[in-house]
Amino acid sequence: MRAVIFHRPGQITCEAVPDPKIGPDGVLVRVRRCGVCGSDVAKTSGGAFDFPHGTLLGHECSGEVVEVGAAVSGIKVGDLVACMPMTACGACAACLEGRTARCLQVRRNQGGFSDYMAAAERSVVRLPQSLSLADGALVEPIACGLRALRQAGMAGGERVLVLGAGTMAMAVTFWARELGASAIAVAARSPHRAELAHVMGADAVVAFDDPDPEAIPRVLGGPPDIVAECVGQPGMLARAVEAVRVGGVVVSLGMCGERDALVPAACTYKEARLVFPFAYSEAEFAATVRAFDAGRVRPELMVSETIGLDAVGRTIEDLRAGRRKALKIQVDPAL
Repeated sequence: MRAVIFHRPGQITCEAVPDPKIGPDGVLVRVRRCGVCGSDVAKTSGGAFDFPHGTLLGHECSGEVVEVGAAVSGIKVGDLVACMPMTACGACAACLEGRTARCLQVRRNQGGFSDYMAAAERSVVRLPQSLSLADGALVEPIACGLRALRQAGMAGGERVLVLGAGTMAMAVTFWARELGASAIAVAARSPHRAELAHVMGADAVVAFDDPDPEAIPRVLGGPPDIVAECVGQPGMLARAVEAVRVGGVVVSLGMCGERDALVPAACTYKEARLVFPFAYSEAEFAATVRAFDAGRVRPELMVSETIGLDAVGRTIEDLRAGRRKALKIQVDPAL
């Protein structure tokens, strides 16, 4: 089969590799869609958090089951599924606490930028008939928004500010609405993202660099209880702390990979709590599928472009260089 492999910064290639094999608890998925994530750009750039050389890329994946292992009982050939990029053991302390992404024996599933992906039964979720394969490949990134707001302690009724208008920002916006936010504002640099932000649940979209300090409290009805930083650039955490109400929560989803200056006294005077969520649990992944199936929003509206496997390396380099602007690019190996 074909797979996209990260060899070193500047060398991401599509090449032939052996077909994956499955064990008794495994399923073999013919990949139909896989999203290009910001981490695919950030973690192939030569930084401290790069993927290991030789990594098969792609983790926002959906497809069709074409083979199942002898011990598989809940999934059958022909099912359309959304795939998690890792398989947890289900028995260690982290798994029992619902932190399956921190499983002590976690296994990384084969990359989604491939013709086929092997996974364990417990790491795939069947897609309802209401969902497209594009929706299915968005379950993984949108589930991160649920984890983030749960870690922020969201109970409903909060005012939420989202800094940024990319995929993670839309994930938080989606779940803030689902979890009962009283008001949601998205701070966006690109005016063309406003329509999508409203579709995903935002009450207002404000200019990212609006100099009026009262612009955000005015549209929210007060200072935000939760600020989600979804930009990932130095200075954004400090900006989030400045914006949040006294006693509020700042959620970091931008995953800035550089050193960032933050004045602790500013956090102290705000009595702000900073939260750094990572991924999601198996339960949160499944909850995202159910939320999509409820039909309030069609997540596939986030997809701006679909490409083939041969274009992945070039696309990642274009995104890194700023030559390409897109909300969500998905890969279809059939193209």
